Amino acid sequence: MKFTWMIVAASLTLLAGSSAGDAPQKIGYANMAKVADGVDSTFRGLWPEFQAEPIGVAQFIYIRGYGAVLSAKLNMAPGNSVTPFHPQITKDDKASTRKMKQDRMLALKAAMLDLLAKSAAQLRDVPDNEEIALGVTLFYWVWEDRTDLPDQVVMHATKKALLAAGQDKAALTAAVRSEAF
Repeated sequence: MKFTWMIVAASLTLLAGSSAGDAPQKIGYANMAKVADGVDSTFRGLWPEFQAEPIGVAQFIYIRGYGAVLSAKLNMAPGNSVTPFHPQITKDDKASTRKMKQDRMLALKAAMLDLLAKSAAQLRDVPDNEEIALGVTLFYWVWEDRTDLPDQVVMHATKKALLAAGQDKAALTAAVRSEAF
C-alpha cells in the first residue's frame, strides 16, 4: 500500500512539474500525409519518359525538439530484371542502368531541394528553429555496379532557413546541408 502511494505521489509531482511550454507540439496528420504524398508524386514525375519507381510510400515523422523527418525509398532506373522474356542481365543492361542512375543523380538532388522548400511552407505547425529533413534510400539490384553511387542521400535545414531561401536555388543550396552515404 505504501509503495502504491509513493508511485501516485511521484506521478503527481511529475505532472505538477510540467509546464505548458513542455506540451508536445501537435502536427496534424492531414498535413503530414499531404507532404509525404508530395514526395511520392514528385519522384514519380521526375522522368516521365522512363519513370523512377518509389518503393513503398514516403514516411513522415515529427520529433519534438528536432523537427520533421521525411524518408523515401526510390529505384531511379527500374526495368531490367530477369523474366521469362529476358532470362539474364547482360553487360549492356548493367552499363545502361548504371549510366541512367548516374545521370539522374543531379535531378534527384534538385528535386529534394525543391521538396524541402515546399515542405517548409506547408508544415506550419513545425517551429521555425527546428529542422526539416528528407532522406532518400536508393534501391539497387544485386547485380548492379554501385561504385561511387550513394546508398542514401540526406538533406536538411532549419525551417527558418528554408523559408528565407524560398525558391531561390542558390540560397537553398547554401542553406541546406547535404550528405550522401
